[in-house]
Amino acid sequence: MRNRIDIDHIHSWAIVREIGERLRASLKPEPELPASLRAQIDRLRELEAAEHWNKPRG
Repeated sequence: MRNRIDIDHIHSWAIVREIGERLRASLKPEPELPASLRAQIDRLRELEAAEHWNKPRG
C-alpha cells in the first residue's frame, strides 16, 4: 500500500485544475457534427426530457 499524503482542499483543487488544463491541451477537439445529425441529437434530448418530466411520481 502506498503512503498516504494529506493535502488541503485548496491544493487538491489546484491539482485537479492543472490536470484538466493539461488534458484539454493534449486532447484533440472533436470534429463538428453535420447539421442534420446535430438536429437529430437535439430532438432526441428534447424527447428524453419530455419523457422524464411526464413520468408519474410515486
